[in-house]
Amino acid sequence: MPVPIAPVLLMAILVVLLGTQVAYLIAPRSPHFLVRLGLSTLAVLIGEGLGLLGVGPRLTLGDLHPVTDLAVLALLQWAGSRWIGRGQPV
Repeated sequence: MPVPIAPVLLMAILVVLLGTQVAYLIAPRSPHFLVRLGLSTLAVLIGEGLGLLGVGPRLTLGDLHPVTDLAVLALLQWAGSRWIGRGQPV
């Protein structure tokens, strides 16, 4: 018996995966892919939390807040590249 999955969950997963891939393509050396994946997941969760609190309520796509998610995702990926990337050898 198939389990129904909410469309917002699938869209959030796509935002996480696409954000991770774009960040990895822009700066492939630092940090590792799994760290970037974790940062993207955290960014989408924070972005959705901010969206539920009322930050950018008009910028929704169904139940997803993609503009807020992508803004937080870009900020966390940049911060991850700056801070985590310093400790890795070139």
